This record gives sequence, structure tokens and C-alpha cells, in this order.
Amino acid sequence: MKKRKLKGFVLPTLYLLITISIFAGVIFLGRSAVFQTKDYDYGVDALEDNVESVVVEDTVTSSTIESPVDTNIAPIAIHFYSKDADENTQQNSLIYYENTYLPNTGILYSSDEEFEVKTVFEGKVTDILDDEFFGKCVVIEHTQAVRTYYYGLDNIEVQVGDELTSGAVIGMGKNNEIMNNKKTFLLEVYHNNKLINPENFIGTKITDYN
Repeated sequence: MKKRKLKGFVLPTLYLLITISIFAGVIFLGRSAVFQTKDYDYGVDALEDNVESVVVEDTVTSSTIESPVDTNIAPIAIHFYSKDADENTQQNSLIYYENTYLPNTGILYSSDEEFEVKTVFEGKVTDILDDEFFGKCVVIEHTQAVRTYYYGLDNIEVQVGDELTSGAVIGMGKNNEIMNNKKTFLLEVYHNNKLINPENFIGTKITDYN
């Protein structure tokens, strides 16, 4: 077979066409990249314009422990007995009943008038007991570590299993011989199954007692 030679202008022309094609491709890719970058920037700007700040609320309760009674109506008659208190304070923290002095295990409120007894914090009614000295007692569990006992109640308005909000009415103070038939009510507080002074408990935060 006879070989044919390419004419002199063919190769230079071919190289020129290849070079032009490569150059055009680079320019096209560069312009596409610029457009994509600009679109991305616009997207980010749009997101920044529409994003609202999110406030994360603290779901851990930090409400204050409230007084179970209106102390203007039913003030404290006998305070909590503490073995660390001075002798005079201890003497004023004794309950006299049937010729016997008993250390007060909580706060004893007393009044000539009727008064409501309220839960000091939200919780669940776990028991309603009969007490030898005070009569009916409602037990409320606030956390795994904290329980409150409400002794000497009349007209009880709750049942075992009730979920109560803070300040919910439990019942009324009841006439009691301990205070010469005045209306009385005794609050006990247990933290990790140990009695604590309710006066130091009221006004604090439930989160302080984990």
C-alpha cells in the first residue's frame, strides 16, 4: 500500500484546534465554579437572614419551697427541736401532752381561726395516715430525696395518688388538745429519710436537696 503524507498545514491546524478547545474548556469550568460559589454564598446569606436565635429553657425546676400556711393567721407556736440548740431554745421546742414533754419533730402552727394547709411544693400524695396525737396525716413525695408530712388535718381534700401543684390546698387545721383545743397543724420534713428543720427548708430551692 502506498503511504500518503499529510500536507504541511494540517498538523499545525490540528494543534491549534486542540489548544483552543482546552482553553475554552478551562474558561467554561472556571465560570461554572464562580457561579456555583456565588449561588452557595447567596444560600448562606439567605439562611443567615432567616435563622432565629433559639433560647433553650432550663427545664430543671428551681421553684421556691413555700410556707404551708398563712403565718399571719396561724403563726408558729412550737419550733423544731434541735439537739444542737441552746437549753432555752430546746425548752421552747417541747410539746407537752398527757404530763409528758416530747421534742417537736417539725413546726407546730396554731390559731383560734380556721386556716388552710397547702403543699409546700409540687408532689404526689403517697399515703394518708392516722396519728395518735394529731389525727390524720397526709404524706407527699416531692423528689426521691424529699418528703413532707402534714399532721392534724381536717376536711382533707386529696387522695392517695393525687399529683399536686405547689400551693395546692390539702385540708384545714384541726382542733387539738395539745394546744388547748386551738386549731393546729404540724409540718415534718424528711431529707434522705432524716428529719430536718422545716424552718430551714421553707424559702429554699428544691434543687438544693438532691
